[in-house]
Amino acid sequence: MSIASRIQQMSRMVRMALVARVLAGVYMLALYFTWAQSVPEYATRVRLGIAVYTLTTVATLVAAVWKPQPKIAVLVGIIAVGDSISFAALTAALGMLEDPFFSWYVADAAGFAVVLRRRESWMLSALLSMSYLLSHVLAHNPDSLLHYSFLLFKVSGMLFVGGVVAVTVSMQEQRRRQIESQQDEVLELYARLERSVAELRAVTQVTEIIHSTLDIDTVGPQLLDILHDVLHIPASCIYVIDKGRQEMVFSASRGVPTPGVRGLSALEIGGTVPISASAESAFACVELIDNPDTLVVFCAETGLVDTLTHDDRIVLQTVASELVVAVENSRLYRLTKRLAITDELTDLYNYRYLQQRLDEEIGRADRYGKRLSLLMLDVDNFKSVNDAHGHRVGDGVLAEIGHVLKSTVREVDVVARYGGEEFSVILPETDASGAFIVAEKIREAISLTRFRDEDGERRIHVTVSLGLASYPVHAHDKESLLRAADDAVYRAKEGGKNRVRAPRLRLSRVPAESVEIQEVAE
Repeated sequence: MSIASRIQQMSRMVRMALVARVLAGVYMLALYFTWAQSVPEYATRVRLGIAVYTLTTVATLVAAVWKPQPKIAVLVGIIAVGDSISFAALTAALGMLEDPFFSWYVADAAGFAVVLRRRESWMLSALLSMSYLLSHVLAHNPDSLLHYSFLLFKVSGMLFVGGVVAVTVSMQEQRRRQIESQQDEVLELYARLERSVAELRAVTQVTEIIHSTLDIDTVGPQLLDILHDVLHIPASCIYVIDKGRQEMVFSASRGVPTPGVRGLSALEIGGTVPISASAESAFACVELIDNPDTLVVFCAETGLVDTLTHDDRIVLQTVASELVVAVENSRLYRLTKRLAITDELTDLYNYRYLQQRLDEEIGRADRYGKRLSLLMLDVDNFKSVNDAHGHRVGDGVLAEIGHVLKSTVREVDVVARYGGEEFSVILPETDASGAFIVAEKIREAISLTRFRDEDGERRIHVTVSLGLASYPVHAHDKESLLRAADDAVYRAKEGGKNRVRAPRLRLSRVPAESVEIQEVAE
């Protein structure tokens, strides 16, 4: 680093002090060449003073250039010692000229008081005062009390000036620090207030979003986006765990994969429920709510979790509390909705939902030109089961038939309890031939199943009669489709039960891949 660049790095105060000393040195040289060298008895003292002053200035300059930000106390100490010797020699030489260097003593004392602490400034002011006093006493030997009194007065004035300046500067510095501290406190308070307002706004937004819908799964991303804006956490996830069922009932993530995605490592929370964290980042989880029923966990990068303040955790806990309520409301809503469309005994869809889905599927079939089939089935001689084993066993048989039906058909098919011992199956995108295949599978599966009696033994055998109808082959609307399927069930009963029939159609008993339907005259 060049000398010029080092000088540029010096503090403004140091550069000004060096410039002042150079100018003062030029003044001393001018004084020497214009007057002192013509007075031999004083020339030696003046040269000594100039030499010491010059060496002090050079030493100060070297120290400042060598270390652009030197310790001020050390630098001032060098200057004070050098100036005490230099000014003493000059004062001893020029005292008869009414002490022109007294003002330099005072200026030095005042300058030291500006840059040093109060105690150090007093010590250097005392050093300069002793230098001034001794130089006068030793060089000029005052011969009267008045001279001594005047000399002591000037020394006292020098000390006073240094002390006053030191006290004033110290008080100003203390006041400045107090003001800065108060400003920092105000700024910190303002920042905390802003953060509190933002957190309150976030909690309000989260509450509004959570309670704006009963479908809680849709609010997860919005919730974490709001928390990101407030807490400044780029990647996080939150989980709600039902401890009783040992099941995760809600999860949402932002910037990290969701649970169960490939590449995740399992983190056990609560001993049983897997909570996933990113394999690439160190994630930490904090429990926001932990009671006998529910566990709410918030996960984020470890370093960010550690920086969460007490207020941040309060915000998270508030959000978690609202989330738990919303999850429970959503669960109750889904349960109520499910009960509204589900048969309590068989856990199949009920008659009301069957009607609704038939309307939807017929509309879809019309829009896309697809076929739609409907199966109706009735348990044969079901009254004898109730008479022989009781209604409780009969209800059990109906429930098991429901399980057989759901396990036999596709997921897209709609299985419903039509009423009593009657069931219905909606087969989307299925023609009459395909419906016959499904109906035969159902008939055979139920015929081969043995149902539990009152002793829990599988000794009850039942059969079912099935009727099918296809839209738009057998019907032009929902009502006519239901009538056609019901009529087919009646024909199956009349034909001997435990069989499949279609309205005015004879279904050929050939392999499934070649089932054909033939028109039959009425």
